[in-house]
Amino acid sequence: MSYPWIVEGTVELCPPVPFARLRELLDQAAPRGGFEVAPHGSDESELTRLVNRARWVLVPEADADAGTDDGRDRPRAVKYLRVNDPGIEAHDVDERIRGLSACMGAAHEFRGRLRYWGDMGGEDGEIVPSSEGGAPYWRQIGGRYW
Repeated sequence: MSYPWIVEGTVELCPPVPFARLRELLDQAAPRGGFEVAPHGSDESELTRLVNRARWVLVPEADADAGTDDGRDRPRAVKYLRVNDPGIEAHDVDERIRGLSACMGAAHEFRGRLRYWGDMGGEDGEIVPSSEGGAPYWRQIGGRYW
């Protein structure tokens, strides 16, 4: 049995990833849901509501010139990954980040980290995404005190 974590934060995708590269990832069924794509032009309150509901959200470039590519409000490119997932298991986190990283390709990288906390308290740290489909690095900051 795996330990549940609270994972949250925002990671920048540099340069922004063309939406077409992510279609395969978005079509995959994932435990507890997959990735959602925020509508182009969403304001902060809309994004917050979506992240609280969907947990793992790909956020398009905010630039008005970025626009959409298919008339269905799908963005041309995705610039951020926002996460707010209380109670996800480590292997699910790793699977999602590896999948996103593999779809992004070698020309793109993650900038930033996600934070995690133990659902039972005591442990916390950062999740550093890796490039080219590699497993993320979990760096513990706080330890258990018992």
